[in-house]
Amino acid sequence: MSVEKIIGDWKKGKFKPVYLFHGEEGYFIDQLVHFAENNIIKAEEADFNKTIFYGKDTDWVPVVTACRRHPMFADKQLVMIKEAQSMNSIEKLEAYLESPLASTILIIAHKGKTIDKRTKLFKFLDKNGEIFISTKVQDYKIHDWISDYVNDIGMKISSKSVGLLNDHIGNDLGRIVTEIEKLKINLGEKKTIDEDVIEKYI
Repeated sequence: MSVEKIIGDWKKGKFKPVYLFHGEEGYFIDQLVHFAENNIIKAEEADFNKTIFYGKDTDWVPVVTACRRHPMFADKQLVMIKEAQSMNSIEKLEAYLESPLASTILIIAHKGKTIDKRTKLFKFLDKNGEIFISTKVQDYKIHDWISDYVNDIGMKISSKSVGLLNDHIGNDLGRIVTEIEKLKINLGEKKTIDEDVIEKYI
């Protein structure tokens, strides 16, 4: 399952009761979390139907309590755990995940590492929800990834410029995207990222 497929399903109103986004590459997880937080629940329904937890500041009890509530004046509610890798006793979510409510969309964003597939937690997630593993883009694929991203935002970049950008920034996708967006703003109406622009602004 890809980022594009998951977001595509959400746009069509197709939701699973629980999602696990986990793995080493934080950028793709952030994409999914950002879209979910800003688009799944309508703005006028969010006050009562969107609950965000941070793993380091919560445990399983308030999360399960929130998940077992029914939405108010809406069909769905969103419960999200950001930085779930820092959550104590995350395995105790098993009791809820074994039989999640269809009216709750629970998203667990677990960055930096994967959850052990042998655990009951993972098995319930796999059975009743959707799992996305966010893997690092291999070094030899970074050039193509940068080129594709630049093209997707309607700009152009030469192979040499891609190499220069990669040399300056490294393989941190989040930072690469941030710097490209900065270049786009600084370029104004221009659509080509060249070596001079990279040297000037990065």
